[in-house]
Amino acid sequence: MASEKGCVEIPMVMYEARQEPSAPEYCSQGGGYEYPAPPPYSYRETATVEQPVYLVSQPPVIVAGIFSSRPTSTICPSCRQHITTQVTYRLGKLSYLLCTSLCMVGCCFGCCFVPFFVRIFKDADHYCPYCQFHIYRYKRL
Repeated sequence: MASEKGCVEIPMVMYEARQEPSAPEYCSQGGGYEYPAPPPYSYRETATVEQPVYLVSQPPVIVAGIFSSRPTSTICPSCRQHITTQVTYRLGKLSYLLCTSLCMVGCCFGCCFVPFFVRIFKDADHYCPYCQFHIYRYKRL
Protein backbone atom coordinates (compact mmCIF):
# COMPACT_ATOMS: atom_id res chain seq x y z
CA MET A 1 0.00 0.00 0.00
CA ALA A 2 1.02 3.56 -0.59
CA SER A 3 0.70 4.68 3.04
CA GLU A 4 2.86 1.79 4.28
CA LYS A 5 5.69 2.58 1.88
CA GLY A 6 6.00 6.24 2.93
CA CYS A 7 5.59 7.62 -0.57
CA VAL A 8 2.37 9.30 -1.53
CA GLU A 9 1.12 8.36 -4.96
CA ILE A 10 -1.36 10.68 -6.62
CA PRO A 11 -3.11 9.17 -9.64
CA MET A 12 -3.93 12.51 -11.32
CA VAL A 13 -1.46 15.29 -12.08
CA MET A 14 -2.77 18.86 -11.96
CA TYR A 15 -0.65 21.69 -13.32
CA GLU A 16 -1.15 25.43 -13.48
CA ALA A 17 -1.42 26.79 -16.97
CA ARG A 18 1.60 29.08 -16.58
CA GLN A 19 4.08 26.63 -15.06
CA GLU A 20 6.06 24.05 -16.91
CA PRO A 21 5.27 20.55 -15.66
CA SER A 22 8.15 19.10 -13.69
CA ALA A 23 9.25 15.51 -14.03
CA PRO A 24 8.19 13.20 -11.20
CA GLU A 25 10.92 12.18 -8.80
CA TYR A 26 11.74 8.58 -8.10
CA CYS A 27 10.98 7.49 -4.54
CA SER A 28 13.75 5.25 -3.28
CA GLN A 29 11.69 3.79 -0.42
CA GLY A 30 8.80 2.36 -2.39
CA GLY A 31 10.29 2.02 -5.81
CA GLY A 32 7.63 4.29 -7.34
CA TYR A 33 7.48 7.84 -8.55
CA GLU A 34 6.59 10.73 -6.26
CA TYR A 35 4.59 13.51 -7.90
CA PRO A 36 4.62 17.15 -6.76
CA ALA A 37 1.66 18.36 -4.73
CA PRO A 38 -1.11 19.91 -6.81
CA PRO A 39 -1.75 23.63 -6.51
CA PRO A 40 -4.38 24.62 -3.96
CA TYR A 41 -7.92 24.45 -5.29
CA SER A 42 -9.55 27.82 -5.78
CA TYR A 43 -13.27 28.27 -6.33
CA ARG A 44 -12.81 31.73 -7.79
CA GLU A 45 -12.88 31.92 -11.53
CA THR A 46 -10.76 34.38 -13.37
CA ALA A 47 -13.06 37.35 -13.53
CA THR A 48 -12.44 40.37 -15.66
CA VAL A 49 -13.50 43.61 -14.11
CA GLU A 50 -15.38 45.65 -16.65
CA GLN A 51 -15.38 49.39 -16.42
CA PRO A 52 -18.86 50.92 -16.36
CA VAL A 53 -19.99 52.46 -19.62
CA TYR A 54 -21.82 55.73 -19.36
CA LEU A 55 -24.09 56.61 -22.25
CA VAL A 56 -24.64 60.32 -22.55
CA SER A 57 -27.45 61.11 -24.90
CA GLN A 58 -27.48 64.49 -26.48
CA PRO A 59 -30.75 66.37 -26.51
CA PRO A 60 -32.49 66.33 -29.87
CA VAL A 61 -32.09 69.34 -32.08
CA ILE A 62 -35.43 70.87 -32.89
CA VAL A 63 -35.38 72.37 -36.33
CA ALA A 64 -36.70 75.84 -35.76
CA GLY A 65 -37.05 78.24 -38.55
CA ILE A 66 -39.37 79.42 -41.21
CA PHE A 67 -38.95 77.15 -44.20
CA SER A 68 -40.10 78.23 -47.61
CA SER A 69 -39.03 77.40 -51.14
CA ARG A 70 -35.75 79.30 -50.62
CA PRO A 71 -32.61 78.08 -48.81
CA THR A 72 -32.82 78.70 -45.07
CA SER A 73 -30.19 79.04 -42.37
CA THR A 74 -30.60 76.45 -39.58
CA ILE A 75 -28.81 73.78 -37.51
CA CYS A 76 -28.66 70.29 -38.99
CA PRO A 77 -30.16 67.68 -36.60
CA SER A 78 -27.79 65.01 -37.89
CA CYS A 79 -24.33 66.62 -37.98
CA ARG A 80 -25.24 69.57 -35.67
CA GLN A 81 -23.55 72.20 -37.81
CA HIS A 82 -24.87 75.64 -38.62
CA ILE A 83 -25.84 75.39 -42.30
CA THR A 84 -27.76 76.99 -45.11
CA THR A 85 -30.04 74.31 -46.54
CA GLN A 86 -29.74 72.95 -50.06
CA VAL A 87 -33.13 72.97 -51.80
CA THR A 88 -34.38 70.48 -54.38
CA TYR A 89 -37.79 70.70 -55.97
CA ARG A 90 -40.20 67.84 -56.60
CA LEU A 91 -43.72 67.50 -57.90
CA GLY A 92 -46.46 67.85 -55.34
CA LYS A 93 -50.23 68.01 -55.07
CA LEU A 94 -50.41 71.58 -56.35
CA SER A 95 -48.66 70.66 -59.61
CA TYR A 96 -51.07 67.82 -60.33
CA LEU A 97 -54.12 69.87 -59.31
CA LEU A 98 -53.16 72.76 -61.61
CA CYS A 99 -52.47 70.39 -64.52
CA THR A 100 -55.88 68.71 -64.06
CA SER A 101 -57.74 72.02 -63.75
CA LEU A 102 -56.00 73.50 -66.84
CA CYS A 103 -56.90 70.38 -68.81
CA MET A 104 -60.58 70.71 -67.77
CA VAL A 105 -60.67 74.38 -68.79
CA GLY A 106 -59.51 73.51 -72.28
CA CYS A 107 -55.71 73.81 -72.31
CA CYS A 108 -55.18 70.30 -73.64
CA PHE A 109 -52.52 71.05 -76.28
CA GLY A 110 -49.56 71.15 -73.90
CA CYS A 111 -50.30 74.22 -71.81
CA CYS A 112 -51.67 72.02 -69.04
CA PHE A 113 -48.14 70.60 -68.47
CA VAL A 114 -46.66 74.01 -67.54
CA PRO A 115 -47.04 73.40 -63.73
CA PHE A 116 -44.73 70.37 -64.03
CA PHE A 117 -41.82 72.56 -65.23
CA VAL A 118 -42.18 75.74 -63.13
CA ARG A 119 -40.53 75.75 -59.67
CA ILE A 120 -43.15 77.94 -57.97
CA PHE A 121 -45.71 75.12 -58.29
CA LYS A 122 -43.44 72.38 -56.85
CA ASP A 123 -42.74 71.29 -53.27
CA ALA A 124 -39.31 72.12 -51.81
CA ASP A 125 -37.12 69.59 -49.98
CA HIS A 126 -34.45 71.02 -47.67
CA TYR A 127 -31.21 69.00 -47.26
CA CYS A 128 -27.99 69.51 -45.30
CA PRO A 129 -25.14 70.31 -47.74
CA TYR A 130 -22.59 68.40 -45.60
CA CYS A 131 -24.30 65.12 -44.63
CA GLN A 132 -27.24 65.17 -47.11
CA PHE A 133 -29.76 64.67 -44.27
CA HIS A 134 -33.38 65.47 -45.23
CA ILE A 135 -34.43 68.27 -42.89
CA TYR A 136 -37.82 69.50 -44.05
CA ARG A 137 -40.31 69.36 -46.94
CA TYR A 138 -42.13 72.58 -47.74
CA LYS A 139 -45.48 71.64 -49.29
CA ARG A 140 -47.33 74.15 -51.40
CA LEU A 141 -50.72 72.59 -50.78
